[in-house]
Amino acid sequence: MKNQLTAIPSNWEEYQKVRDALEKARSNAAKVADLNDYARNQALQAQAEENELQRIAEISNVEELSERLRVLHEQSEKLLTEIDEVKARHIRADERSQNLANLLLESEIQLTRARAERTKKQGHFTTQLTAYPVEQLVQLQQVASSGNILNAAQKLLEGVLLENDIAVQKEQLEDKQRVAYNHLLQSFNQEQHLLHEYGPSLDDQDRVLFLYENKSNPAELLQILSDRIEMQKTLLDQKERQLFEDFLLQEIAEAIRTHILEAEEWIQHINGVLRSLPMIGEHYELTWKPPVEYDMTKLGSHLARHYKLLRKPSQTLTAEETETLMGAFRQEIDTVRQKQEEDPGINFMEVLEQIFDYREWFHFDVWVTPIGGQRQRLTDRLAGTRSGAEQLFALYVPLFAALAALYKSAAPGAPRLLALDEAFDKVSVANTQRIMEFLVSQDFQWIMTGPQISGNSEKIPASARYLMIHEKGSP
Repeated sequence: MKNQLTAIPSNWEEYQKVRDALEKARSNAAKVADLNDYARNQALQAQAEENELQRIAEISNVEELSERLRVLHEQSEKLLTEIDEVKARHIRADERSQNLANLLLESEIQLTRARAERTKKQGHFTTQLTAYPVEQLVQLQQVASSGNILNAAQKLLEGVLLENDIAVQKEQLEDKQRVAYNHLLQSFNQEQHLLHEYGPSLDDQDRVLFLYENKSNPAELLQILSDRIEMQKTLLDQKERQLFEDFLLQEIAEAIRTHILEAEEWIQHINGVLRSLPMIGEHYELTWKPPVEYDMTKLGSHLARHYKLLRKPSQTLTAEETETLMGAFRQEIDTVRQKQEEDPGINFMEVLEQIFDYREWFHFDVWVTPIGGQRQRLTDRLAGTRSGAEQLFALYVPLFAALAALYKSAAPGAPRLLALDEAFDKVSVANTQRIMEFLVSQDFQWIMTGPQISGNSEKIPASARYLMIHEKGSP
């Protein structure tokens, strides 16, 4: 029994080995069966191929097959050649397509330019038609305004202009233009003195413009003058008067406000310059203020009393302030109406200009402050107690300030020229130099004569000095 128990492990190991060997044998048997099936299938396929070859051999021969292969090869070569030719044609067609696309793009660009040029010339043509609305051009303008600008141009040229006739027609038109221009220039010169107040001038295209009437052309000036005549002849009804007064409040009052603020700003600027430039031991200051009382018989005095309201933007005025200004406007217009009834020849527009001339509402004062002294208003009485140099400075300061204000309204780049003979006589060299530096600060240019005039200063950018010698006994 003991021996049997001892043999059990070894017997179990042998059993496991036998079972593994059995499994391998079974696996090998399955693989052999698969290989057998594969070999059988290969044999069957080979047999089928052999049968097929025998069948083909029975119905054909090698020479026919070779011939067929040759023909197929030639066809293949031919097809390859045709494919290459088609590819080449495709490339050439693509290049032509690209060239046509580029030509199309250039044509579209040229077309756009031509249309822009056409629009520009049509606009210029329309502008020329409206510049001088004589009877013939008015009719053509009506045709052009309907959109048929080409028809209007053809009517002006009295027919369709052929390409061969362009040069001849152009020369004829230029001759007519020269003749017409000479006539126009003669008329312009003859009538210029009558139109002087409107600023007649010729622009760069030799068209007559009136500078003082917003660069209006003759037709526009004629309309403006006609409107003014009608304004003077026709009495406005109450509603039209009210609208006119409202316009004055919204437009004129705003313009006056702007000018007053600009004037105050200019005075501050001038005083800033004068404060930094002591002359003969004194400082000068300008003030611009209304009088203590207005002369109510003068035009514009009703408005002048309310200048503080005119300094405010119209949209910030209260209803009461608006009514106050409107009442002042009505008083001024009633005054104008009364004057027209007394004198029908009064020019309404000129009277309105007097009413709205805000410069008459204020006056300038010159204040003098000696260094370490008390500020004083310069009056005739005070000026009489001062030295000669002090009196000259009291004259120069307001004079140059007024001249600077006048030049401020000039066009940009306009010269700011002044001329003085025997300038600053009896004034010291140092004070003369200070005055000239003040003139430089205000962008003045000057021509002066005097024994002590000199441009030698770092603050004077450029100067030219001439010495005149007069011999005794010479004429």
